[in-house]
Amino acid sequence: MSALLDSIKRHEGYRSRVYKDSLGIDTIGYGFAIKDLVLSETVSTIILSEKIATLTAEVHEKFSWLKNKPDHIQDVVIEMCYQLGVTGVSRFKNTLKAMQDERWDDAADGMLSSLWARQTPSRAKELSEIVRKTV
Repeated sequence: MSALLDSIKRHEGYRSRVYKDSLGIDTIGYGFAIKDLVLSETVSTIILSEKIATLTAEVHEKFSWLKNKPDHIQDVVIEMCYQLGVTGVSRFKNTLKAMQDERWDDAADGMLSSLWARQTPSRAKELSEIVRKTV
């Protein structure tokens, strides 16, 4: 199995981003055609874990004040960034300032008065309640 694995890896080559193969099919990794790719929950969890680790570093670099806040507040901001991107969350200026100043009710209210909350109301409500309960 190891020789087969090594041979396929060598012939296919590795690409970390989606590319078009010689037939124009979206492909990633070691020649995985996206249209045929089936991910197990285990593999998806591994990918998600790696994405969260990378995202956490990016979030802490962008919002350096966040490192000094409770873990659950960091988790809320990271989850928002996972969904909206760091740039998208950066637009929550008043909400982020309220979090930075530990004005948790104002931060929660800001979260709920957003387009994001109208688009994904259950998630926004759940995350805003976590923020609101911070003491």
